Amino acid sequence: MIECHNLTKYYDKFKALDDLNLSIAEGEIFGFIGPNGAGKSTTIKVLTGLLQPTKGSATINGLDCASGAKELRYQVGYMPDNFGVYEGLKVWEYLDFFCAAYKIPKKERTECIDRVLDITSSGRIKDFYMEALSKGMKQKAGLAKTLLHDPAVVILDEPSSGLDPRARIEMRELIKKLKEMGKTIMVSSHILTELAEISDQIGIIEKGVLLASGKVSEVMGEFRQELRYEVEILSDSKRASKAMSLFTEKGMVGDVEDLGSLFSFVIPSGEEKDAAKILELLIKNKIIIKSYRPVESDLEDVFLKVTNQHGNEE
Repeated sequence: MIECHNLTKYYDKFKALDDLNLSIAEGEIFGFIGPNGAGKSTTIKVLTGLLQPTKGSATINGLDCASGAKELRYQVGYMPDNFGVYEGLKVWEYLDFFCAAYKIPKKERTECIDRVLDITSSGRIKDFYMEALSKGMKQKAGLAKTLLHDPAVVILDEPSSGLDPRARIEMRELIKKLKEMGKTIMVSSHILTELAEISDQIGIIEKGVLLASGKVSEVMGEFRQELRYEVEILSDSKRASKAMSLFTEKGMVGDVEDLGSLFSFVIPSGEEKDAAKILELLIKNKIIIKSYRPVESDLEDVFLKVTNQHGNEE
């Protein structure tokens, strides 16, 4: 559905994209991750026909993004991180304006507007003035506008930025709903925990270079952090602290964090059998264990590891 081949973009001498290769299948949610200035917005603008690449190609559903083809505009719905709210207009008037821009016949507009308000659970704000909307309501109105022409591909640039927790949850559920409708979705976001939950694939980009791309589980596995465990105790913490010091001296654990009744540590060998051995030795030291568990790496850990690794290679 979305294909980028050796996509490169210069702004004068600054290389914003460096031979980016990307493939997003139909019906997938693709989470696009990177710090500010990494090249996410440049990629999105090339895909939406707003920027011409310096070299390489980008296509959506077989349509060349650089050609500015009229058909492309009807295939793609794009919600930027900041968009105008047209003060003085009610929500339905705002949507009606964009219906006209997409040349939707006047007799079909009321039904079209009601359809997108229903999809975004925004029917109650239909007669609200745009400038009176909360941040979350504005994002919903913006998404409704993005869906007016029923695009096959939806590109969202930081859709949850600045939203409160409830509004973020609602936006996350809306994205899942769009996938259920069969749409292909590209989401750029800094909220990595949410992307990990909803994305089929992710791509990590920094300084215009795509550092990692693939299914969330595959990328997490490839860049897994060291094997870290947590043990929470009920018995004497001094005894546990002494045991941990002994294990450290023997090289059985490393990077120990002593938080009183909770200890966090790394198993240097990376072997689960050695983690089991530590538990056995703690019990032999008459330390009562409340819980003993591995600490799972999350997408934030992976992002830091990938980008730090790239920085060290330069």
